Amino acid sequence: MATLGLRLYQKTDPNSDFAILLENKKTKNSLLFQAGTVATLSQPETDAVRSDHYGRVLDAYGCLGVLQVCPRISWEGENTQLYLVVATKCVRVCLIQGSAIYRLQEIDIVSLHSMRPSNYKPQEEEQWIKEMKKLLSNESFYYSTAGSGSGSGEVLDITLCAQRRFTTASSTDNRFFWNRMLHLHPKRFGVDCDQWLVKVMCGSVEFSSIYMNNHSPKILIISRLSCERAGTRFMVRGVNDGGHVANFVETEQLIHIDTMDDLVLSYIQTRGTVPLFWEQPGLNVGSHKVRMSREPEISVKAFQKHMRFMRERYGRQVVLNLLGTGVTGRSQGEAALSHLFQIQHLNCPWSKDSPHIVFDFHQECRGTTDALAKKLQPRIKNEMETFGYFTSKKGQVLSLQRGTMRTNCLDCLDRTNRVQTYLGLDTLSKMLEYLGVANNGVIVQRFGNKLEEMWKDNGNRISQIYAGTGALQGSKLIDGARSAARTLQNNLLDSSKQEAIDILLHGNLLNNYLAAHSRSLLPSSFLYAPISVLRQLCDLSQQYTSPIPMRVAVGTYNVNGGKHFRSLAYKHLSLDDWLLDCRKNTLQSSLVDTTPEEEAAQQSRVPDIFAIGFEEIVDLNATNIVQNTQWSENAASWGKELQKVISRDEKFVMVTWSQLVGVALFVFVNERHAGHVKHVSVESVKTGMQGATGNKGGVGIRMVIHNTSMAFVCSHFAAGQKEIQERNNDYDTIARKMIFNLGIPLWAHDYVFWCGDFNYRINLTRDEVIDNIQRGEWEYLLQHDQLKISYAEGKCFKGFIEGEISFAPTYKYDLFSDDYDTGDKQRIPAWTDRVLFWRRQYKKDRDNTNWSPGCITHYGRAELKQSDHRPVLAVIEVEGNVVSSPSLNAAYESVVASLGPSDCTVVVQLPEEKVHNLPEGVDTDSVFDDETLGAVQEAMGAVGSVVLVRFVDNRVWFTFSDSQTALKAVSTSPLKVCGQELEIRLKTEAWREQLDQELALCGDTTAPLIDEDATLMQLEDEDPTFSLRNMEGALEELYLSQAVGHEQEEEEENEVGELQQQPSRIPPSRPTPSRPPPPRPTPPGSTPSSPAPARPQAQGPKVMVITKSTRAAHSSEGPPQRSVAELSGPPEKPARPSRPVVPTHSAPPSQPAPPSQPAPPLQPDPSSQTVPSSQSAPSSQPNSQESLQFPSSPSETPVTSSIFGGSLSSPPDVQPEVKRSVSPFGAPPPLPDNFPPQVSSGPKPTSPPQPAPQSLPPRLPSRLTGPQPIPASSSENKNVSTDSPPSEPPPGPPPGLPPTLQSNGPPSVPSRSLPPVPGRTTAGPPPVPNRNLPPVPARNLPPVPPRK
Repeated sequence: MATLGLRLYQKTDPNSDFAILLENKKTKNSLLFQAGTVATLSQPETDAVRSDHYGRVLDAYGCLGVLQVCPRISWEGENTQLYLVVATKCVRVCLIQGSAIYRLQEIDIVSLHSMRPSNYKPQEEEQWIKEMKKLLSNESFYYSTAGSGSGSGEVLDITLCAQRRFTTASSTDNRFFWNRMLHLHPKRFGVDCDQWLVKVMCGSVEFSSIYMNNHSPKILIISRLSCERAGTRFMVRGVNDGGHVANFVETEQLIHIDTMDDLVLSYIQTRGTVPLFWEQPGLNVGSHKVRMSREPEISVKAFQKHMRFMRERYGRQVVLNLLGTGVTGRSQGEAALSHLFQIQHLNCPWSKDSPHIVFDFHQECRGTTDALAKKLQPRIKNEMETFGYFTSKKGQVLSLQRGTMRTNCLDCLDRTNRVQTYLGLDTLSKMLEYLGVANNGVIVQRFGNKLEEMWKDNGNRISQIYAGTGALQGSKLIDGARSAARTLQNNLLDSSKQEAIDILLHGNLLNNYLAAHSRSLLPSSFLYAPISVLRQLCDLSQQYTSPIPMRVAVGTYNVNGGKHFRSLAYKHLSLDDWLLDCRKNTLQSSLVDTTPEEEAAQQSRVPDIFAIGFEEIVDLNATNIVQNTQWSENAASWGKELQKVISRDEKFVMVTWSQLVGVALFVFVNERHAGHVKHVSVESVKTGMQGATGNKGGVGIRMVIHNTSMAFVCSHFAAGQKEIQERNNDYDTIARKMIFNLGIPLWAHDYVFWCGDFNYRINLTRDEVIDNIQRGEWEYLLQHDQLKISYAEGKCFKGFIEGEISFAPTYKYDLFSDDYDTGDKQRIPAWTDRVLFWRRQYKKDRDNTNWSPGCITHYGRAELKQSDHRPVLAVIEVEGNVVSSPSLNAAYESVVASLGPSDCTVVVQLPEEKVHNLPEGVDTDSVFDDETLGAVQEAMGAVGSVVLVRFVDNRVWFTFSDSQTALKAVSTSPLKVCGQELEIRLKTEAWREQLDQELALCGDTTAPLIDEDATLMQLEDEDPTFSLRNMEGALEELYLSQAVGHEQEEEEENEVGELQQQPSRIPPSRPTPSRPPPPRPTPPGSTPSSPAPARPQAQGPKVMVITKSTRAAHSSEGPPQRSVAELSGPPEKPARPSRPVVPTHSAPPSQPAPPSQPAPPLQPDPSSQTVPSSQSAPSSQPNSQESLQFPSSPSETPVTSSIFGGSLSSPPDVQPEVKRSVSPFGAPPPLPDNFPPQVSSGPKPTSPPQPAPQSLPPRLPSRLTGPQPIPASSSENKNVSTDSPPSEPPPGPPPGLPPTLQSNGPPSVPSRSLPPVPGRTTAGPPPVPNRNLPPVPARNLPPVPPRK
């Protein structure tokens, strides 16, 4: 049991400054926390301070540090509050190598700014404190201290594996140092953190000791969970912009035998989710749909960062991909994710020598792990022997582990646990051979049983951290209960747990405008510098940034629930008229274009960013509203069509998209900017029925492009002619509650672009409006526009800019007509569809006469008539920023030099030469008599605010409120008081080095596992602006390498035993594991199509696919034809004959064609060629990008890299993501003049538009002017706000599978009355085998009558 070594006191005198005293009961030293400072006191000082009205609060085992929290949104972290976190209950796990490892069981959080009352009750604490206690008390956190018998006092650092401790002598690995933020504040004041604070690791430590002959080996399994991308199961998925993946765990299997010359045997392996941007949104019950949240082009940079890190820090890698490969059912999303994983791996230069092994665990093992030894072990045998394990004896290294196995499934929990257990036991057998006991069956069994049990407990603890329950073990009863518990935990409790994790890891960097600005400008390690440093760096941003012009096109369209672009009746129309040619069409409709040629050429430049919003993208019926639809196929279809349209001149890639019932928002960037997009997140706010439903509301997407932060909002406000106040309330609610990830409010961005159907009307009669429209009196109508009036009264869009409106109202039209509403209601025409933007003005910009919010170069509408609204587009010229790293480093050095030390402390003393020349009998204590000390205090008080005065070793220490005041005090040296000349110097003169140490707490300190040849580590990215334009080539290489793997499998099978004479029963055909969904079974009576012949694998990473051989008996040689359905290549040698794939119930297969017989060239064949379906875009659509397909099963849909629900991405029933809840600290404070109110909530997906018949626009003007503030009107300023937080969305119903077509002909003959449809099957009698013909697809043969 641990010792209660710390005692906590608090000052009870209400008339003096509050303080906390943390005393070490053994050494009697203490830490004094007062007025935001920390001082280390000696034993005499401790006794003196404790006697001054201090009362005992509690005893503790250890101190985790000081937590810095912003309880509400602040501008510059000025309201940061400090809390001391201490361990009040823990249990010792083991004693190893002279150190004791403890598991945290309970913690307490003590405020450093207010006294704890005597009647204190934990139940009355703030909610975030309760969640923090729950998080740190879940028995998943560990720390180590020096053991009682340890003479050296050196503590075992449990964040480091044994090999790193012995070989690199590295400092703490910050990835596994979870309370590093809590060490920052004490370290700034010179506290010896190694003496006073503990380093906490999250994960699992399993310990056991067994008897082996005359020795007692100690066995440990230590799993270290990374805090770089920490979170709960459905809140944090995939990779972040820094290349860190969710649920990354380094697991070490260690055997220590101190009686055998301090022998240490260690083997490590890693796990981590797929390093792509993906998520599983929505209310997850049962199956969990996978959705790619960013396009592959946006994922490339992060993926390569991750693989580079793994290669450099862990040596050679073997990627064990355990994801499902089925193209239907629950594993369909996994198959798409696995497919993209393989493609990215093939294109990554850091993966050249890292095999990627696809092993569908559920398919291959089917509930048992026996298949691992038969199917997986042969594939990794060579790598396992090459990698080896670490061995040391007497402190000398005998052998090194030279690579690691990286295992992943979807959650990296249950399947990964079983595979890692197998790998650990396999390595154990080698370790026992080294120990010389491999032939002792009793000892081997003892080790195996104990280690298997420890691996099981290790898996349970990791699962408990990430999913909230133990791991699934194969028991139906236990697994069913745990699955139900996971559902409740993930959907109801994880949001508050995620908030606690964010507070622990980020502290006062949450809910902070300054931190949000710093994230877009500075490297991540700079964020942990003192607030004063961040403030100065942001204010001096002009010194290290360069402006770049950027063009942003923002559009909005209320599509009235339609899929207009897919209508065959309007296929001659195009969205180009709205998104690309709107300005040109406007100018063509005018009589004279006076635009200069240079200006016209500049205005015709393709935008850098497209943000396109839709309203009523699904029907606002009761079903969609109640289900809170956040993903719809209609929205996904719109997205695909938009990408095709805007890529007409230059390629655009999707950043992400979001949907809330009928409101959807898509953001695209030009391909040349794809590698510079980061920090993408989405949110949504519901305003319907007082925030209860999403029929009205808004969605937001934020991102940082280069070093400029942008937020895009699309909203749909309350309808009705007179509901002006409701619309103002909707704006206010969205603006305040739109708070993105890490507590970033809407107004913390450099730019905010807001579009949508705002539903503001015109306060005139219908006849007046129609008459003024016919005469083009826009100015008169705008004087009565409700949005202009509310803007002038300060009730909405304060500080926003809208372009000059010189086009007819966009609402409400009769469908497919130029006539305004002629129905029964005859609604009054209005400009309901608007686009506005806002730029944040920083302090440094207020004195800049050249500062401009931006310029609107075009603001107009398009004549698409399929809806009762007309779409609107605004093209805005803005100024972005690009940071120069050398200039940033120079600015940082300048700021640090000017600000002074973080501890803000100066020392007043006699000069050294005078100390030596003091008369006899006079010591330095007599120099600071009461009179002199009072005079010194008065002089220091005149310099600035003094928060702490101490008398230490005949010196007086003064701690000021800020570091610059300390530098100012030093400048007054020497100080002459009472006839004495005193010297003033800084307590920490090397403050620059100390600041570097502070930043190193949150930097990358992971040492390489082994020191490889430098030439191996000089792999440079071949193309820094890499994009997936070579996607087809990557797919070809992927499938050809898999074909080689199948060929090798067949050779091995044939060598073991040639085909037997009797017909063998071939297992049912199933898709190749790495194929994308959704290929379907072959229609009845047809023979499956043949895959492409194998040919030598191209240079690149090795991809091994573990699956049963299902090759058909078709081959080809010579230069093949590449088609949309098949891809093949010329083999270097004749293809080997192989067995055809036939259903299990069919007759024995036909004899394979002889190798010498040339196969016919690949031709479009009804049995193997993809048939266009209603889900594929027609060939007549503009510039659709072709995607190569490869035969993997009888029929296969086109391979695509889209995230809209195509083959590689999520199925049509993908559900929305789990929303992050609003900050637990309550509503933000009011904002200053240029800042509208603030916001919070979460988002999701959408679909494509369709053009309308062209017609003359109703009297559009010849030219549009630049941006103008909305004209003011007189009225009273009244703001009404609603504050109800959004609730979590229920899932939408999954669409059903298409019905199976019934066969109308004989069992083995295709139907004569109904043409065969690829991808559909029907059950029936087995087909009659063809005994005379070679295996040719059945639909190429004449009908064969059934057997008599």
